[in-house]
Amino acid sequence: ADIVHDHSLAGPLSAAARAVPTLVTCHGEIEGELGEYYRVLGPAVSMVAISEAQRRLAPDLNWAGVVHNAVETASFPFREHKEDWVLWLGRLNANKGAHIAIDVAREVGRRIVLAGKLTEPAEHDYFEREIKPRLGPDAEYVGQADAARKRELLAAARCLLFPILWEEPFGMVMIESMACGTPVVALNRGAVPEVVADGVTGFVREGIEELPEAVEAADGLDPHACRAHVAGNFDVEVMTAGYERIYRQVIATPGEPAGGTRDLALPVT
Repeated sequence: ADIVHDHSLAGPLSAAARAVPTLVTCHGEIEGELGEYYRVLGPAVSMVAISEAQRRLAPDLNWAGVVHNAVETASFPFREHKEDWVLWLGRLNANKGAHIAIDVAREVGRRIVLAGKLTEPAEHDYFEREIKPRLGPDAEYVGQADAARKRELLAAARCLLFPILWEEPFGMVMIESMACGTPVVALNRGAVPEVVADGVTGFVREGIEELPEAVEAADGLDPHACRAHVAGNFDVEVMTAGYERIYRQVIATPGEPAGGTRDLALPVT
């Protein structure tokens, strides 16, 4: 092999023992224990961030570059004419802002459909505390959507509400929505401004109080522009080209000799 591209958690521990370089994509939260783990690995691995926002949270890591996540655009159904309701889709975690989405939709008199993962104890606690009391004729939870159901919902919705309350490293649901021609109304956190073209494929707002107006304006955006944005920036071919560029870059950069030079023992706390 010329290079090992590792997407696992434990796999990078073997990087220092091989002659060829190891590239690691960080798919999750970079702060906390995971960030410290990659710091201990040091130059034994080259890191790829899935957004500039993610890389900024840990600028001291051995980053080789940024490659945005991608979808196969053609696998998502395009729909130009939308129905008159809004969608929230994701894990039922407080940081994903489902409760905010309900409140925003209700403020402008729009029905909202919520679909998302509800399996972990913390998710059930959040659902019982914040979501269930808000449900009603204008706010419906339809369960966890599989691949087909997700596409149906994304294609039909007036817009996707994405009021996240944390530094989301990417947000796949945003590009999935835009691939269907459905704009995204989101808070300016994490990778959102890298993914959504404000005023073209959705609206990126600083505060929750700005979201209702954005929801009302969403039907003025061009569904074709949403689809084209994903095809041009977040399609699988774009991601592949980005990784191939970084592969060549890392291979061409001399690294540590086989066996490494660092003590990779994690500190005991």
